[in-house]
Amino acid sequence: MSTDMEKLWIDCVKETDDSIALGNLVRRYQPMINNMKLQYFITGYDINDWYQDAMLICYQTCKIFDGNGGSKFGSFFKLKLRNHVIDKIRHENAYKRRANIHTKPLSFVDLDDDQDLTAIENCNWLEVKDQIQDIIKDLSKMELLSFQYILGKISKEEACQLAKCDLRQIERAIKRCEVKIRKRKLQARLS
Repeated sequence: MSTDMEKLWIDCVKETDDSIALGNLVRRYQPMINNMKLQYFITGYDINDWYQDAMLICYQTCKIFDGNGGSKFGSFFKLKLRNHVIDKIRHENAYKRRANIHTKPLSFVDLDDDQDLTAIENCNWLEVKDQIQDIIKDLSKMELLSFQYILGKISKEEACQLAKCDLRQIERAIKRCEVKIRKRKLQARLS
C-alpha cells in the first residue's frame, strides 16, 4: 500500500468526512489494532469495541494530522490509540476504587458485632483477614460490588446502580465472586 494512497484517504476523511476512506485506513492498521488488543485488557471489551474505538480515534487523528512536519500517520495514530486505551484502563481502575469507598477496612470491624462476623466466628481473625485481602485482589470492579452484597453491606439494586448494569449482570458477578471465594477457601485448606 502506497503512502500516496494513505495520504489521499487521510485528506478525504479530513475534508469530506469520507467513511469509506476511514474504513480503508482502519483496515490498513488492523494488525496494529489487534496487537494493541493483545497488549491491553479492558473489561467487557470485545473485538468490535476495539474497532469502534479505533475508528473514532482514527477519525480524530485524521482531522488533526499534518504530515508536512515529517511525522508518519501510523505512528501518530498508534500513539493516540494507545493513549485512549490507557485512559480507558485508568477510568476502569478509578471505578474499581470508587466501588471500595463504601466499604470499611476489616481492621475497623467491631469483633463483638455478631452481624459482621456471623460467618467467621470460629476462625482465626488474622488468617481470615489475609484470605479476604487475597480474594479482593482477584476481583473485578463488578465482583467487588458483588462481594459487598454478599457481606450484606449493600443491596443488589445499589450494586447495580454503582456498577451501572442490570440485575442479571450483577447476579452473574455474585456467582463469579462466590466461585472465587470457594476456590480460595479450597486452596487455603490444601496449603
